[in-house]
Amino acid sequence: MKEIFTKYGLIKGISDIEYYNDNNIKECKLDKYCEMTTSIGTFVPQYEDDGSRRKYTKSLSFYKDGNIRTISLDKQTNIRTSVGEIPAEFISFYENGNIKRILSLNGKITAFWTEENEYELATELNFDFEFAKFTKKIIGIKFYETAQVKSLTFWPMDRINIQTPCGIADIRIGLSLYENGKLKSCEPSKPLKVKTSIGDIMAYDVNAIGINGDDNSLNFYGDGKVKSLVTSMGKIKVTSSKGLLSIFEPGLKISSYNDESKDIVPLYIEFYDDKIRFNKDLNSEFLIEDNSFIIEDFMKKFDSSCNSCEGCESNCKS
Repeated sequence: MKEIFTKYGLIKGISDIEYYNDNNIKECKLDKYCEMTTSIGTFVPQYEDDGSRRKYTKSLSFYKDGNIRTISLDKQTNIRTSVGEIPAEFISFYENGNIKRILSLNGKITAFWTEENEYELATELNFDFEFAKFTKKIIGIKFYETAQVKSLTFWPMDRINIQTPCGIADIRIGLSLYENGKLKSCEPSKPLKVKTSIGDIMAYDVNAIGINGDDNSLNFYGDGKVKSLVTSMGKIKVTSSKGLLSIFEPGLKISSYNDESKDIVPLYIEFYDDKIRFNKDLNSEFLIEDNSFIIEDFMKKFDSSCNSCEGCESNCKS
């Protein structure tokens, strides 16, 4: 079994290894106990395969300069952070050695180990932000290089009430923060009336599937104004000063699960530089002061594969 000495200690029991082009270690898998001493503590990389719950992939990875990039921990370990101790099974680092992301659990979901099984192992944690104070289990947490919280990722079955610039909102999947602690984005769990520079729009992404809380469908500028949103039920009529009418609304597509049903394709709207843009199309960009806007409900009837999610008030089914 190969051994390699690093600035963090001796890596022992290497069972699989990958190198960069300059022959510096990129990542490896271990099958023997060893310790890595980092700027935030000494850790034991994963070296055991329990054969059922845990992912057994790479134990360690490194940046090209030899600084540690990720550690998959052999046992869940409490990590001291700017928001208290967070239990971790996986840690990623910035190149300067500060924590980038923590996954409290890092199990593999199979027919024999379900998401519910994993959720039962999760620990409730206390969070106190400017926009919300709550106790909840989380999947993961991401930090800025300055150690401030950048985003939280929630379990799919959980919902949290927070104070947004648009009022109290029930959210799911996750949220992100600016470095000063203000809310940057969130994922509404049901339609939310959002005040924008063209009027009130119901923000809700019927297709939201979050991998993490880094990016969400409702985004704010630092001053609280709406930066972008997704609507599954809003139709926008834009009339130019010359009387030219343009209409933007959610679309429909054949369901990937059932050829006889259709799914909604939500409408994406951005606000910037006194302009509005639809679906990231520069040809659908309008100067707000030069146009008039009418917001209507999108109520087209069709067969849908919508699952009638709890709390959903959308018109996505006939």
